[in-house]
Amino acid sequence: MKKSKVILAIALAVILLVTIMNAPTFSWFTRPQPAYDKLNTSDQSGEYLALTTKNSYTAYNGYNCKIATYESTDGGVTYSTTATTSYNGSDINSHSRKYFRTTITNMNSSSAQNVSLYAKTLSMDKANNGTLALGVNTPTRSYRDYTALAQPSAKIDRNWMRVYFEKDNNVEGWSGTSFYIVWSETTLNSNGLGTGNNYTKLEHVGGSNNPNQYYADIPSTAKQAFFCVENFGTNNNNSPNWGQRSQNVDLAQQGQTKTASKLFKITSTTSYNNHVVVTYSVTGNNIYKQYSLISVPVGSTFSAVLANNEYITDNNTQTAISLEYYSSNTSIFTVDPSSGLITPVAAGEAVLYTKSVGGSYPDTQQVETTVRVSAAGKYAFYDVPIVKNILIPAAGEVNVDWYVINNSDTTKLSYEIDQIYLGM
Repeated sequence: MKKSKVILAIALAVILLVTIMNAPTFSWFTRPQPAYDKLNTSDQSGEYLALTTKNSYTAYNGYNCKIATYESTDGGVTYSTTATTSYNGSDINSHSRKYFRTTITNMNSSSAQNVSLYAKTLSMDKANNGTLALGVNTPTRSYRDYTALAQPSAKIDRNWMRVYFEKDNNVEGWSGTSFYIVWSETTLNSNGLGTGNNYTKLEHVGGSNNPNQYYADIPSTAKQAFFCVENFGTNNNNSPNWGQRSQNVDLAQQGQTKTASKLFKITSTTSYNNHVVVTYSVTGNNIYKQYSLISVPVGSTFSAVLANNEYITDNNTQTAISLEYYSSNTSIFTVDPSSGLITPVAAGEAVLYTKSVGGSYPDTQQVETTVRVSAAGKYAFYDVPIVKNILIPAAGEVNVDWYVINNSDTTKLSYEIDQIYLGM
C-alpha cells in the first residue's frame, strides 16, 4: 500500500511539472515599462514589443507576435482592410464612439501566447475634453472612464509612524550599537520572533550630540513592541536571539501614533528580560499623508504643499517640523523649495521629493511623488491597458474590438493616442 502511494505521488509530480512547463498562461513576468527606443537592450524588465516600422511590430526578448489595427467608420459593423497607425479622434460628438479592431497574430506555430494590449500615451484637451471613456467589446468586455481619472493629484495615507528609542550605557547589556524594535499588530507572543511578530533595525538619529538615540518607521497598525539588542546573549531558542530587551510596550496606551511620536528610554534593569522604559513626547519627522501622483499640463501650476494635519508639525510644544521640496529633473518641472509650488517646463515625467526637517532630533524623512507633465492644456495617461491577459493560440490570431466614447451631453471630444503596443 505504501509503495503504491509513493508511485502515485511521483506520477502526480511529473504531471504537475509538465503542466507548468507547457501552460501558456503561466508567466513570471509582470507588465513591463517598455523600452520604446532601446532595441536589444540589456535592461529589460520583462517581455515587450517595439515599433520598428510603420504598423510593424517585432517581438524582442522571446515571444513572436505582431499586431495591426483597423478603424471602423460604420459604428463597429465593418472594419477597414488597410491597417492604420493613427488612433486619434477629433471633435467626436456627444455620446458618439470611435471604433478600432486590433488583430494580434501569434507567429509561433507550436505554442500559444498570453499577452496584453496597451496604449503608450492617452491624452485629451483639458479645456474641451468632453467625457472620455475607453471600452472593449471582444474578446472580453471592459469599460473605464478616463476623464473621471483626469484629476490633478491623488493623495494616499502612508500608514507609518516614527518611533524613537534611547538606550543608556549604564544599563547592563546595552553598550552596543545595533538595536531593534520587535512589533506586532496584535499581541507579542514570545520574547523573540514568532507568528505575528516583526522586527526592524533602529537607525541612529544623527549628530554627535545624540550617540544613544535611534528611530525606526513601523506601520501605524502596530499595537505592541519591545526594544532589544540582537544576538547579545542566548535568552531564548528563537533566531535571532534577543539578548537584552525592554519590557513589552502598549504603543497606543503610551500615546504613540502616526500623528504623535514618542521617545522610549531605558531607565533601569529589573530582570534580564524586562528592562524598564519610560516615554517622553518628542516631535518626530513623520509625513503621514503624501501625493502619490501629480498630473499638471505645461502652462499651469500646482501647489504640492502638504497641509498641517498631514505631517507632524508640533507635538506638545516640541520643536516644529517644516517641509522642503525638490525636483529630480528641473527640465521637466521646477518647484519652490519652501512653498511647494510646481511649475511645469516640458512634457515628461520626473519625481518630486518632499523632505521633513526640524523636530526634536536631526533625523529627516523624505517621500517621493511621480509628477507627470503633459503638453499645454492637456491631460495625459501613460501605459493605458486596453485589454489584459488574453490567450493567442499557436499560429492563430485574436481580434480586440475596442472603442473610445464621448459621454458628454454637450461637449465635443478630441483626444490623442500615440502608439499601441503589446506587453505581458
